[in-house]
Amino acid sequence: MKIFDFHMHLPIDFPTAEEKKNALLAEMRRNGVTKGVVISDSATESEIGSLRECAEIFSDTDNIYVVGGISPYFDYAEQLALLEKYISEKKASGIKIYCGHEPIYLDDEKLRPVYRIAEEYGVPVLFHSGWDDPQYSSADVIKRAAGLYSNVKFVCCHCCYPKLAECFEALAEFENVYFDLSSTADNLAIGEEIKTAVENAVRNIPKRIVFGSDHACCDQRRHIDFFMGLDILDKEKSFIFYKNAEDILATLL
Repeated sequence: MKIFDFHMHLPIDFPTAEEKKNALLAEMRRNGVTKGVVISDSATESEIGSLRECAEIFSDTDNIYVVGGISPYFDYAEQLALLEKYISEKKASGIKIYCGHEPIYLDDEKLRPVYRIAEEYGVPVLFHSGWDDPQYSSADVIKRAAGLYSNVKFVCCHCCYPKLAECFEALAEFENVYFDLSSTADNLAIGEEIKTAVENAVRNIPKRIVFGSDHACCDQRRHIDFFMGLDILDKEKSFIFYKNAEDILATLL
C-alpha cells in the first residue's frame, strides 16, 4: 500500500539543511513512504527549517509538499508576502498555524490574511491542537474558524490529543475539517484508547482522516505499524494512508 505521510519536519541532528533533507528522504525510503508533507517552522530561523529554507531545498523534490508555518509574531507582513509567493510558484502547498505553541487562536482576526491566501489558492490550513495550552484550538474555536472560512480545508494536527474521540465527535459535521494522526501513536499506555477512537471515526468519517507521523519529533515506523494494525477494512486504510491526503492536495498534485 502507498503511504503518504502528511506531517513531517526536518530532523535537527544534522548541521546543514541539505543534510537534514537527505536524512528525511532516507528515512522515508526505509519505511516505504512514497510522498510526504514537510512543515516549516513559523520562525524565520529554526532548526526544523524556516519557510524560506524548506521551500527552497525541496523545490526540486517531486514527492515532497512543503507547508509553510506562519505567525503574527515573526515578521508577519514579510512572511505573508513570502508565503503567497511560494504558493503561487508551487514551492509551497499549504499553511501551518502553531496554535498553542504560540498564543494565537485559530479564529483570531489577525489570521484573516492567512485565510485569504488559503481561499484564493485552494491550499489547506494545518493547525496544532491538543497537548499543552489546548484552548487556542479547542473544538469550539475550530468550529468557529471552520464556519467562518467554509471554503478552506482545515487539517487538525494531532486530533486534539489525547482527546481524540471527543475531537472526532465534536467536529464530524464540519466537512471542511480533516484530522491528521501525527504523534498520536507515541504513548502506548493509551494505545488501545487511541485505536478505538480512530477505528470508530474511520467508520463514521472515512474520507477525512490522514496518516501523519510527526517525524522527526516522533517515530515514523512506529506510527505506520500502529495505524496499519487498526481493525478496519483495507479500503479504509487506503483512505487514511494516501487517498485522503491526495484529496486534500488535489488541486496541487
